Amino acid sequence: MIKNWRAWVLLLLLVGPFLAYIGFGTIWLYERRWLWPAGVLWLASGIVFAILAARWTKATNLLLPPLDWDAPHTFTAFDRKAWEIVENEAGQGELIALEALSDIDIYIETSRRLARKLAEHYHPLAADPIGHVPIVEFLTAMELAADDLNCLCRQVPGGDLLTAAHWKQAVQVAGYVQKANDIYSYLLPIFSPLAGLARLGTQQWMVKPAWKNMQQNLLRWFYRAFINRLGMHLIELYSGRLAIGTGQYRRLTRKAAKRAQTNDGELATLVVAVAGARGAGKSRLIESLKLARGGDLSLVKARLAAGGLDDSVLERLQTAQFVELAGYTTNPGGESARDRATRREAVAQAVEADLMILVIDGRRDSYAADVAFAQAWDLWYVEHPRLEIAPALAVVTMVDKPEFGGDWAPPYHWDTGHRSRETAVRARLEAIRAALPPTINEVVAVGLPEKSEFGITEQLLPALGSLFHRAERTALIRHLHRVSTRSKAGRLISQVGQQGRSLWENLRAARAKRQTGAKVPPQG
Repeated sequence: MIKNWRAWVLLLLLVGPFLAYIGFGTIWLYERRWLWPAGVLWLASGIVFAILAARWTKATNLLLPPLDWDAPHTFTAFDRKAWEIVENEAGQGELIALEALSDIDIYIETSRRLARKLAEHYHPLAADPIGHVPIVEFLTAMELAADDLNCLCRQVPGGDLLTAAHWKQAVQVAGYVQKANDIYSYLLPIFSPLAGLARLGTQQWMVKPAWKNMQQNLLRWFYRAFINRLGMHLIELYSGRLAIGTGQYRRLTRKAAKRAQTNDGELATLVVAVAGARGAGKSRLIESLKLARGGDLSLVKARLAAGGLDDSVLERLQTAQFVELAGYTTNPGGESARDRATRREAVAQAVEADLMILVIDGRRDSYAADVAFAQAWDLWYVEHPRLEIAPALAVVTMVDKPEFGGDWAPPYHWDTGHRSRETAVRARLEAIRAALPPTINEVVAVGLPEKSEFGITEQLLPALGSLFHRAERTALIRHLHRVSTRSKAGRLISQVGQQGRSLWENLRAARAKRQTGAKVPPQG
């Protein structure tokens, strides 16, 4: 009884002055006939608060840091399906109670559930899909996710000071404040019926829902951010791309201030495979490309700018490595075993490149061999879903030859021109485009006479430049896949070799230090 008496005294000392101020203030406003304007202003402020809180907590341009739900550039088509699992898991956060979001256990349970779902996606036939994940790679995924989440939370003012206890206390304090506010709203009509009833209606129908929505948005944002970062790196883990380690993964996947500062030789230069049948003009095309990229690129730059691409594409164009592949044979009378063998060899070489140019001789009536090569190339990527299909385009050569009619007199407008050569070339381009698989949807015509080339600077270089961003992504995914699929024995031997070299260098450095110390003459 004594404890209850003391509690009432403390409550009276805390709330009493506040209630007294309300009473005296109401009397003062009433005597000066300001009670009605004050009530209207109070009601208006509550309405404005409710509107702004509802709009600012639901706007697309959030006050909180936005979350990137676009599939990362290292993801393949198979990984994007796994990303849908992550998005669905994040969507479940809308159904979780506000109090539960402040409990650390829900994040642990969510992590386990998400890890198992993604593991079953990548290893559906394994009895224990998580049990076969290397511990070091798992720790790498956790480190990367924690680092990303740390950077994201630091963008919120005071985010680096919050603890799990703060979350719970914030929810509890918000509950206490809300209850006190409710009590005040119920008592106010006794002293001021007009203003009190207006405030009570505003509080229950507008202010209270907006305040609760603002609280929930903050906690739900953190929950979704947690799933976003964790899910991304779990996908990288199960895809095997974290075998290279934290440092190298960050260096390869996170954009630096200058792309040219990359020190990874394998990714510094894009490899462009130039494939095609024998006699299609591959060597002449490569020679023309190298000459054109060393000349005036103002036209190419203008076309790239019109397509929304920046000047960095030109730098990649200057350093791209064009590799001529062995030509496959063609036989108009019927396909032979030799034709199929040379085509398989060309496909095996083409899939190792970051970008492919398929050269087709426009004079030939039958381009079945070229279509068969393109289909085999496309099928290889279907059979290897862990790799991203490389961007590709087709180049129709020999359009300057007499077979297309008329004299060769560039420039030409292959899409809209009405000259006989333009009409014939346009028909050939449309037929080839319709026969090729959808992965090769860009078909360009070039004429390569020594003194009057046309199509390289005007069409081919801009088309190549527009594909370089995809080619960089393809190169990165291939590099990560190649590292992750190395044999465990090879990785162990490489690690032992690195440790041996490091030990030898340390021993040499220590020996040199001792010899230097021995040669120093004594002082005095």
